[in-house]
Amino acid sequence: MKGTSKVRQQGYGDPLLVEVMKRHGLDEIPLYTHRPPETEARRQRWFDLGKVRDGEVAAEQRAVDDPAAMAAEIKAMAKGLGASAVGIAKLTPIMIDEAAELTHDSVICAIVGEDYGEALKGPRAIETESTRTYVRCAEISTEMAKRIRAWGYPAVAHHNGGCDIQAIAAMYAAGLGELGKHGSLIHPELGASHRPGIVTTTLPLSPDAPNIFGVQDTCLKCNLCTNNCPADAIPTKDFVITEGVRRWLTDVEKCYTMSRLRPQYCHICVDACPYIHKANGDQRKKDLFKRYMAMRKKAGYKTPAWFAEEAEEVLGG
Repeated sequence: MKGTSKVRQQGYGDPLLVEVMKRHGLDEIPLYTHRPPETEARRQRWFDLGKVRDGEVAAEQRAVDDPAAMAAEIKAMAKGLGASAVGIAKLTPIMIDEAAELTHDSVICAIVGEDYGEALKGPRAIETESTRTYVRCAEISTEMAKRIRAWGYPAVAHHNGGCDIQAIAAMYAAGLGELGKHGSLIHPELGASHRPGIVTTTLPLSPDAPNIFGVQDTCLKCNLCTNNCPADAIPTKDFVITEGVRRWLTDVEKCYTMSRLRPQYCHICVDACPYIHKANGDQRKKDLFKRYMAMRKKAGYKTPAWFAEEAEEVLGG
């Protein structure tokens, strides 16, 4: 199956980012040059795992008489490895990068939730939590693919260290949530605070269905991510429809001025999303959200992220 989705390259491989960087008189990307040692170590971990995304498939194939039972077993496996939620979908061309071609027919999406409490500690803590979660996703997907290959079925892991899959499209089809205005998938329990690890395979699996629980209708009225974005990169109303799903198109060039051209990690659109508590009714997360939004209000909603040591100056004590 050949992919049909265009993909934006990351880092210095993205022509738009390089153009924006040069337009601002920069030779290097500030976010990348200010990464703490733990971030670089974690990035190296998922790049190392990228070298073992695929591997030898066992000659003897395990019989699968009940794809639904196998799907349940796969989900239990993923959760046993540390996944917060798991969904399965039939693989389609729109889920695959246009430069890639896969012989698989199923996609397994495992997501790991982030600790929302880190949002109150500043961008360094948020970045550390994000990279920690990305590593867990890479480890989970790598181990799942390895076990499936041991059953005699081809399987490839897709994560930050190497990926041919459009995660949002796959996760949506796998029933893990709806697409929010900020461009992230919103899960009913985890909100938008999660990261994905994905496996594509020929293992017979019953697919899940999309989980529609009102996010997109809420996004038509809610502007919290738009009003808090320091780059004014998220549209208020304008959207396009792709396969029946609304997509609010973030102005990537504007986004880069805050998410790449500053040394601080920017996660504000996700952290300002009320779905961290809106659908699950989690009182602890609701209290954390209120504290976070009170900080945003005190600093000024459009204020960029700041380092923890600057909090007193930004928040006035």
